[in-house]
Amino acid sequence: MACAGLLAGTALLAACAPTNFNHPGQVSRPDVYNQAFPYYAELCAVSQISKKPGFGADISGGAGGHAVMFLGGVCLDRKAGYPVLTECDATRTADRPDGVGFSMNSHYSNANWTGAESSAFYFDGTLAPGQGLTRAGYVATQDEAKRRGIYDGVIFHKEVFNGKPANMSAVDWKYEMSVGTDYATTLGRARFCARLPVTAPQMRKIMDFLNERNAVYRNGPKTYDSNVLQDNCNHLTHNALAAAGFWSEWPINRFVVLAALSFPVPKNELVNLIHRTDAVPVDNIQAIFNDKLTYQTFMQYDWLADEPGVLLESEPVHTPNEVYNTSLSLIFYDDPVLGSYHRNFAHYLKNAHYYDLRTNLEYFAGRYARIMQDRQPLSWWQAHHPALARESGAFPAFYQRYYDYIAAQQAKVQQALDLLHTTEAPTSR
Repeated sequence: MACAGLLAGTALLAACAPTNFNHPGQVSRPDVYNQAFPYYAELCAVSQISKKPGFGADISGGAGGHAVMFLGGVCLDRKAGYPVLTECDATRTADRPDGVGFSMNSHYSNANWTGAESSAFYFDGTLAPGQGLTRAGYVATQDEAKRRGIYDGVIFHKEVFNGKPANMSAVDWKYEMSVGTDYATTLGRARFCARLPVTAPQMRKIMDFLNERNAVYRNGPKTYDSNVLQDNCNHLTHNALAAAGFWSEWPINRFVVLAALSFPVPKNELVNLIHRTDAVPVDNIQAIFNDKLTYQTFMQYDWLADEPGVLLESEPVHTPNEVYNTSLSLIFYDDPVLGSYHRNFAHYLKNAHYYDLRTNLEYFAGRYARIMQDRQPLSWWQAHHPALARESGAFPAFYQRYYDYIAAQQAKVQQALDLLHTTEAPTSR
């Protein structure tokens, strides 16, 4: 199934011991977060899945895990009869979700991805936070998924139905085979995720990209066939962010030898995301101007990747658990001693501004204040960096736009801090 056994059989340089998913925990104060950052893309690396025998389909996956993404602030088109992302109807208030989670799966023949609304359901199914999974809860989650019509209009490859019990319908088997991977992920998997706030125009680019990927297969004649090396779940999530100008596209369907030498891996991609946000610091105006992709994205969207609201979160698999094993791994494709992924991830988990909302906001408030305090006039740049300042007139326009952006970000951060201060204080993690 998609990336569930992504690294199985690969020469890995990482141990497969169970991973601790309790730290840093889930993002505190989602009410404040969603108000401050109404649109965000949350990239998630979810662990292997390991089903206990004797109940339902026998599902298991390798320690490479699976990659999924949750898009905050968007909805599914309920009238489409097929997975299509859309802007949320402003009149839909009573049951308006906080966003849509999507997943790629090799099961599909006429779709590249499927989605489910609401972070609570997408990650936890019908379970409450901290609630254990019983067999009844497992069945109830599948019943709710069917009620939502997650696979309406989606055709599965015929081989997926090999092993289907004679007394089970094809529709029920779809939901049985995909629970814990395409929806209700933490019923059977643990997760690490990283949130990246984006602008409304960027989110529209992400939605357009994903809708176009599905449109290719919806009515044929082309059939979707996933390939671990050339077109896997990580390519989809990576390129969704590339559509928003976050980083460069990761080509799919490359020559297999080239693809094998460089392909995205769930947990590695999580670190890559955080690293990209740090790569061009918001307080280095010259580096922003000189980095082609960062400059182009900023001028198009008034947005920089080094921004408040980029947060890590984690959630262990639901325990106690009557359906799945709970000693789970999620590995890096990296050298455990010399490799950078282990070091960088450990660094992020030790620094609260990477996972605590209040600390993150205060960290950026301080940085923005120093940027404004240290601001040099345009004339200073023209005197000290004449080639930069006069380059086709681009830098003067960029200079003004940059400081307008910083001022707007200052106000946004302060507003969020004020909201935290005037409402019930979150418990420190």
